[in-house]
Amino acid sequence: MLDFPSFGALTEIVGESPAFRSLQSLIERVAPTDHTLLVCGPTGSGKEVVARQVHACSLSPEQPFVDVNCGAIPENLIESELFGHARGAFTGAISQRPGYFQQVGRGTLFLDEIGELPLSLQTRLLRVLETRNFRPIGSNEALRFEGRVVAATHRDLLAMVQEGRFREDLYYRLAVFVLEVPGLEQRREDIPALVKHFAARQSRQLSFSPESLKRLSLADWPGHVRQLRNLIDRLGVLAISTQIDAKQLEPFLAPSEVSHDGQDSLADALLALESDNKLQAAENLLIDRALQRSGGNKSAAALLLGVNRKVVERRLKSREAHSREAETLLEQGRQCVEAAEFRQAIPLLRRCLERLPKRDDVRILQFEAYRLLGVSLRSVNGWLCTEACACYEAALQAGEGLGDGVELASMQFGIWATQLMTLELSKARATAQNMLQRAHDLGSPAALDEAHVAMANTLFWLGDCEEAIACLARGGLLQGGENDERSGLQGFDLNALALTFEGLAAFQLGAFSQARQAMQRLLLRCGKDNPHPFNRALALQGAAWLACLFEDRERLGPLGADLESLSETHGFTFYRGIGQVFRGCHIGSLGAFAEAERFMLEGYQSHMLNHGGRLFHSFQAWQRGELLLQADRPADCESLLTHALDLALEHQERTYLSELQTVKARARWAQGDPDGAEQELRSALSTAMALDSVSARIAAATQLAQLLRQTHRCGQAAEVLARALRGVALEVPPPSLIRALQLLAELGAEH
Repeated sequence: MLDFPSFGALTEIVGESPAFRSLQSLIERVAPTDHTLLVCGPTGSGKEVVARQVHACSLSPEQPFVDVNCGAIPENLIESELFGHARGAFTGAISQRPGYFQQVGRGTLFLDEIGELPLSLQTRLLRVLETRNFRPIGSNEALRFEGRVVAATHRDLLAMVQEGRFREDLYYRLAVFVLEVPGLEQRREDIPALVKHFAARQSRQLSFSPESLKRLSLADWPGHVRQLRNLIDRLGVLAISTQIDAKQLEPFLAPSEVSHDGQDSLADALLALESDNKLQAAENLLIDRALQRSGGNKSAAALLLGVNRKVVERRLKSREAHSREAETLLEQGRQCVEAAEFRQAIPLLRRCLERLPKRDDVRILQFEAYRLLGVSLRSVNGWLCTEACACYEAALQAGEGLGDGVELASMQFGIWATQLMTLELSKARATAQNMLQRAHDLGSPAALDEAHVAMANTLFWLGDCEEAIACLARGGLLQGGENDERSGLQGFDLNALALTFEGLAAFQLGAFSQARQAMQRLLLRCGKDNPHPFNRALALQGAAWLACLFEDRERLGPLGADLESLSETHGFTFYRGIGQVFRGCHIGSLGAFAEAERFMLEGYQSHMLNHGGRLFHSFQAWQRGELLLQADRPADCESLLTHALDLALEHQERTYLSELQTVKARARWAQGDPDGAEQELRSALSTAMALDSVSARIAAATQLAQLLRQTHRCGQAAEVLARALRGVALEVPPPSLIRALQLLAELGAEH
């Protein structure tokens, strides 16, 4: 239930709205880990309740939950409160006192309002999180911090980072996982259940009529759940009757929750202005309107505003200076993007947009700033970055009607990428089709290249590898477009992406020679002489992926390590995660299963899932499943693969369906269920044949033949395997094909 500290221990949280169910699902996944969490949400939304729920579902729920309000402790005391102090550390320290980091033990330290923590202490907190050690004031002895930190804030910490009021490194250390607590306006359908919950806690038994519940559901709740709880508390004490109808409710709502005052309406309209600085936006609106009404006469405008003429002139000069500064920042940001210095570009472009006024005469600058910021955020945080998608949408809105269709086409690429990474594959395909149509209408080769790559990428994940190859062929992008270089509208290496999906699709179709050629061309692009770090990351991703499929252990390890190192250096978080997954695949092939799983879990959960969505889920689940089988953990493997299959089927992500089924069947076999394994393998074989996936067909048939052989059905085994290998090109065979051919020969001899 959505509870508050005054009500005692938390047992459950109330809410069935989509926004709250999403939060609950994330809590269930992250609570039983030791990762640091950041809980964000408006004041009164229940951030502490969420933190307590995380603790209750953690690995050590019996340990203390220590809550600290960083904004409520005086600055001169907070260091002592957090870290403790030794006897005699300062005047008045007559005895040793343990701080919260020591008191919490292996429990949860909840740092509420972390945005209020002084900068001087942010450095010390960062060191504790990095080293897991701290030193009380006045002590020479370092103590071990064994607990977990959950921080909360109602502030925009990223904005504070840009303003220099919050450390960037601390933000990213805290925000390993971010739990967004929705405000009550985002979950109005939960209000009746919350009312019932709070009413049950009153000394008198309250009941609410349907009309009163509807009235509460439509009311404004700027104080969110806390405000609703306080209202029910007042009703519990002051209501004349315990049967609460709409008439009895109304006096308790007015005037705070419901206001018909014109000034409130005006203030609400001003707060709805599209600006990060609402106060500045309101001032600009008033000045522009006064100048409009006075025909541009500054003295008359000043009279309307009730200020001196010089005040108006100073404001206008300041706006002009901001516009000039914005143009300079935009040019600096553009130079950073062209040099692939995306992390450095982001604060420049954000400051540019803050200084640009919301006027039609600067729309072209807004369009370019939003476009470049979207590209930079996507490059640093991955395709799923919601802020990048919002920037693309804002750029499309600002650029509509400006006449530059090519630039607007580039925005569609960013929107398509987000749809793809969130597994909205049907929408992604429709957007890619629109991109192709727009590019044809514009006659833009760069836009056409992007559209063909987008469509081929989408078709691959939908399981239509043959059409993905055909799409690349229509765009002249097979074998990376031979010798030409194509960067599209986004500025990165489209050839590397085209080669990656050509190689992956060719491998699935059994065109192993073509897949290996694509890998060789990608390897040439991986060299350190590649001047563009992001392009090199794209090439390393494709080469490592294909090396993994070809079981090329000698190449896979270095490629994965290079991708991880390069991406960490340049802030390509999503690609760093991919590098770690491939490193895990390599380490697992050497037999270090525990270390391999650690790499794969950290890569996928900490970097890819948060910054790239679920698109890579099926592949990494397949590889982790293989690892768990080798580590003799078939039950864990089956559980993982069952979830992965559900997710893939739900989102029509078909490419690796058969591989997932095959590994799941092997897990069932290892647990002593040969009948269930056989049924699953036959299903995997059917899936592979339906998708025309030769590589998956070989894998499923090989495992099925081995099972049939073990159960003394060698004739059936040989028949199944021979049928699966019929028509498969034997040129440059991967290890999986070689193993299948060897097994077929053995079966033939035995039969």
